[in-house]
Amino acid sequence: MRKFIIVILLNAFLASSLKAATIPSQKDSLVSVNAFSFTMKDIAGMKLKDMGKITGKKLSLKEKIAFKILQWKIKKRVTHEGTDKRDKGKTAMILGIIGISSLWIPYLGIASIPCTILALVFGYQAKKINPDDSKARTAIILGWITVGLYVLITALVIAILAAWSWG
Repeated sequence: MRKFIIVILLNAFLASSLKAATIPSQKDSLVSVNAFSFTMKDIAGMKLKDMGKITGKKLSLKEKIAFKILQWKIKKRVTHEGTDKRDKGKTAMILGIIGISSLWIPYLGIASIPCTILALVFGYQAKKINPDDSKARTAIILGWITVGLYVLITALVIAILAAWSWG
């Protein structure tokens, strides 16, 4: 029975999606599979005592270690999926800040163009993944402000040079 429970948990883990894993309610019954239904997040947060109560017997050391490894892999997978979404917004905001601040530094103003473009691209990508990401929204706003300032400064320089007489 122990091997059956471990096989069910491993099959649930090896599935590519976060579908519910089911555990039988009785020791020897293979028919009543839908008695308990857990998501992967539930299994990741479960204690060994709770697992022992569900299975109806005390887990051996080997089963405890296997269960802890399974929990660690589930947590690693869930946190890895979440960090990618936040990092893009953070990167976009940092590039937006670099873009707007380097615009005012002589000879470094050219570096603001690629930083601003990257801030806009990463910001829109992060916004597409998570519409409520405030860092992505900030990056988009900073990017468009920098583009507007760059166009304004370029227009002023062209106007000054056009009005400047050489004679």
